[in-house]
Amino acid sequence: MKTQSAQEHRYDCCHEAGHAVAGVINGDKLVQVVGYAAAPMSGEQRARYEAATRAKGKRGATLSQRGQPNCNCGGKVECNPASLFLRRFYPGDPSCRCCLEFVVREVAVVLAGGTATRIVMQAEPSPLELREDGNAESTFLIEFDEKQRAKIRAQARSLAERWIQEEQTAVLALTDALLVSGVLNGPDAEHIIRTSLSGKGVGL
Repeated sequence: MKTQSAQEHRYDCCHEAGHAVAGVINGDKLVQVVGYAAAPMSGEQRARYEAATRAKGKRGATLSQRGQPNCNCGGKVECNPASLFLRRFYPGDPSCRCCLEFVVREVAVVLAGGTATRIVMQAEPSPLELREDGNAESTFLIEFDEKQRAKIRAQARSLAERWIQEEQTAVLALTDALLVSGVLNGPDAEHIIRTSLSGKGVGL
């Protein structure tokens, strides 16, 4: 069985740091950040990780929670009963700007992992990371038509790139912490991020 090199661990930790930093900017509450699948975890941490990955985790994971917003137009987010960390959006009025902004920001958080690997590490994300992030993105956009998806993806990609470009210090700080500990509980990860944020990346 192939073991990961220190550089591969660093790439994985940076990928999750990108998700976590973008999540904090987006207003998410971090629950746990796992730098890489083989990270040493307590029983409670392992249970959360396996619940979030349905016991099929082969990479790191950023576990976060967010309120379930209900828009006046009928748009809503519902969590998967099997995992509070997996969300799906159901639009009300397809032209509702509030709902579309919310979805753009959510997809930007999904894209921020690979974006961090490319910008901060100057490397390409692994095929596994790209596939799993792509699955999360597709699930969130499943209720939209192809034209809407393309528009949301383009806006989300631009937003993710801006967040990561402007908050590289926070991404690197969390990456370094994850390399040391392997896994961080939400409050600890949020503290590292918030004390390193420039504040430029906040906003759409």
